[in-house]
Amino acid sequence: MKRLLALTIGAAAVLAACGKAGSSDAPVTHSGAAASSVAAAPLPTAPGSVTIGSADFPENELLADIYADALRAKGVKVSVHANIGERPAYLAALREGSIGAIPEYSGAILDWLDKGNPARSPADVYTQLRTVAAANGFAVTNYAPAQDVDSITVTKATATKYHLTSIADLKSVASKLSLGAPAPFQTVSYGTPALAKTYGVTFGRFVPLAPTGSITQVALRNGTVDAADIFSTDPSILKDDFASLTDPQHIFAAENVVPLFKRGILTQPMAEAANTVSARLTTGVLTTLDTKVAAGTDPATVASEWLTQQGLA
Repeated sequence: MKRLLALTIGAAAVLAACGKAGSSDAPVTHSGAAASSVAAAPLPTAPGSVTIGSADFPENELLADIYADALRAKGVKVSVHANIGERPAYLAALREGSIGAIPEYSGAILDWLDKGNPARSPADVYTQLRTVAAANGFAVTNYAPAQDVDSITVTKATATKYHLTSIADLKSVASKLSLGAPAPFQTVSYGTPALAKTYGVTFGRFVPLAPTGSITQVALRNGTVDAADIFSTDPSILKDDFASLTDPQHIFAAENVVPLFKRGILTQPMAEAANTVSARLTTGVLTTLDTKVAAGTDPATVASEWLTQQGLA
């Protein structure tokens, strides 16, 4: 749902930037989960300035705050534009320069920029993304180990009733069930078309839901839908005792957190700060931080506390 959230929440988030950071528009090297590569030209050494945006869901706002605070600690002048909306909106803002960066999800943004790209593993997705992003006037820094992947999720009661552990198990029963997700899930390459093509799964009814986690959670919990597209780090999965079905055919690509910048905005201090954060941001850490936000703590506070603990504030 994140990809959707990214689509449908499409403008989901935005790391916006103001001003021209310098000459280089090549992505920086990745020294973590993907093979490293060398930027085409040195990045500007002055800190620069950037507006970081976020999509209209809590986790993305949290990520924007985390990266923003880390960049500030490197002397970068940063403003945050939270809850921008859907991906079309925030990418338009990124292209025209009213924002300069945004925390994205590697598989989702790759699919958006290069529909149907077959890359699936974290390293393959990132390799493709660097090239595709550059061709679209963007640049990415290192991706984080943290992933927030789409999952087809049901209640434990539904899983038990129909003996569901994998998406493949839905094939014989999906016609009796309803699926809830943001409307774009009906057309994106990893959505209902992939369910039908790869798994032979066609739900009896599709229920379009607003791209916010809480609406989807409530719909699944109260029986408005029988299954839903829910992010894998969503605290509701544990809290509400949901069951996320495995995806053995990998219709959902890797979705590592990755900062996306407008080309020309990125500076060396920005890249260093973003890469340091990404290196420490695991799926477990992100899930824990998401849970704090879900419990009512302001995303900016959660971000600040974590960065302080990491010595990055």
